[in-house]
Amino acid sequence: MKLFWGDIHNHCSISYGKGTLQRALANARQQLDFCSVTGHAFWPDMPMDLQHYDDIVHMHFAGFTKLKYFWNEYLQQIKDANKPGQFVTFPSYEWHSMHFGDHNCYVNADQLPLLDGSSPEELFERLSDAGCDPILLPHHIGYSRGHRGVNWDYFDSSHSPLVEIYSNHGSGEADDAPYEYHHSMGPRAGDSMARHGLLLGHRFGFYASTDSHDGYPGHYGHGRVGVMAENLTRQSIWEALRARRTIASTGANIAMQLQLGDAGIGQSTPRKSTFPLTLNLEGTAALDRIELIEGGDGQWKLHRIAAPTTSNAVLPGRYKIRIETGWGRNNIRSHWNVKAIVGNGELIAATPYFRYSGYDNTEVEPTEKMLSRDSHSAHWQATAIPNPAGAMGGTHFNASGTQAVILEIEARQDSTLKVLFDAGEMQCTLAELRDGSQVQHVGDFGSPAIKMHRAIHQSEYSFSHESTFAPSFNNRVFIYARAIQNDGQAAWCSPIWLD
Repeated sequence: MKLFWGDIHNHCSISYGKGTLQRALANARQQLDFCSVTGHAFWPDMPMDLQHYDDIVHMHFAGFTKLKYFWNEYLQQIKDANKPGQFVTFPSYEWHSMHFGDHNCYVNADQLPLLDGSSPEELFERLSDAGCDPILLPHHIGYSRGHRGVNWDYFDSSHSPLVEIYSNHGSGEADDAPYEYHHSMGPRAGDSMARHGLLLGHRFGFYASTDSHDGYPGHYGHGRVGVMAENLTRQSIWEALRARRTIASTGANIAMQLQLGDAGIGQSTPRKSTFPLTLNLEGTAALDRIELIEGGDGQWKLHRIAAPTTSNAVLPGRYKIRIETGWGRNNIRSHWNVKAIVGNGELIAATPYFRYSGYDNTEVEPTEKMLSRDSHSAHWQATAIPNPAGAMGGTHFNASGTQAVILEIEARQDSTLKVLFDAGEMQCTLAELRDGSQVQHVGDFGSPAIKMHRAIHQSEYSFSHESTFAPSFNNRVFIYARAIQNDGQAAWCSPIWLD
C-alpha cells in the first residue's frame, strides 16, 4: 500500500469563508493527494437569543443560504476536480450541534443531498434513505459537551469510523497532547477528548484536518490526514478511511507504521499474553518524542521510547533541509521565486508545505506552486505574509505565515546547496548546514527573509523500534503511537485493539 495525504475538512466562500471553490481546489492540488472542501449547512440547535447571539445567527444563516444556492454548482466542481491517479475529491457538508457535537457528512459519490436531522442518528438515516452510503465524522471534539464538543453517549462507530483529533482549533487527543484549544468557543475538556472515548470502549480511528476558513486546504500547521491505500482513487481512499488506516498529523507528512502481532493500524487482534510490536517512523525533522499510549479497564499508560540521537556530524546518506521564506513587518505580502540547486549530490524529493497567503476572491490562480524539479534542482514560487502576533493572532494559533519546501537529498561530505531568489542567492556546504541554519534578509531591519534550516540526517528523522508487548490491562485494550518532532509538528496513528 501507499501513503497518501489529504485534507477533508476545510471551508471557502461557498458558505462562509474566504476564497472561491475553484481557487480552494487549485490550492489543494499543489500539495495534497485528496481533498474535500466542506460547506456549512445546518445547525438545528443554534442559540437563537438575538440579544446575545445575533452575530452568530446572522453569519450562519447567511452561510447556509449561500451554500444551498450554490450546491449544484459545488457538486459539479467537486466531480470535475476528481481525477483518479492524480487528485481525488469527495463532496461534504457540515452539520453543527451544541448537544451532539459538530459532524461532517461525506459520501463516496458525485451526488450528496443537503439533508438535515435532529441528531446524528436521524441525519444518517435520512441520508441512507436517500440512497447514500454516508459517514459522519465528528470534529473539534475536545470542546465541552453542550458547547459543540463530542457527546460520547450518542457516538456510533458504524456511522463514524474516524474522529478529528487535530485542526487549527488545537489537539483533541488528550490533556497531555500538545496544542491546547484557544478559540473563543472555549478550552478543551478531558471527558470530550479522543482518549476518553477510547477508554469508554468506542472504536474509531484518527484524522486531522485544517478546518481552515480561508480557501486553503492543507494549510501547513493546521492539520492533514494520511491514509494507507492501494491507489489514488476515490474508492481506494474511501475504503482506507472506513478501515481506519489513517495517520493524523499537525501538517508534516510523518509516515508511521505500527504493527502488533498480525494487526496494523485501525485493526484488531485476538488477545495474547505477549505480542511482537514494531514501530517505524519517517518524519520531516528530527524526532524529539516517541510515545506508545496503551489503554484499558478505564485507565491508560504512556510509554516513552528513546528518540534518535542528534548531532552535527557530517555523515553519508540522506538529509532533509527545509527552505523557508516569509517574515517581515506591517502586513506586507512578500513574493518569492526560489530555485534550489544541489551540488555533488542528488535531489530525491521536494515536498511543498504551503499556507494561505492573504489573497481575496479576485485572485483566481494559486500563488504557491511547484514549477519544476529534476535530480539536482527544484523551482517554486510562493507568497508569504508576516507571522501572526498579538492582536493579529486570529483563530489560526498553530501556524505562522511563512512558506516552505523540504528538500530530500542524497548527499556526500562535499555536497553543497545553492538557493537563488529574486533578491539574491545563498550557498552553503553540507557541513555548514549541519552546524546550523543560515538566514538572509532581503532588505533592512524587519524585511522578509529566507532561511535554510539545519540539515537533518536520516538517522535523526527516521526511527525503527521492535519490542515484546505485554498488555497491562484486561478489557477494552487499545494501543496507538504519537510522535513529536523538534519543530513542534506531531502525528498520531489510529489505534490497534485487542479482542
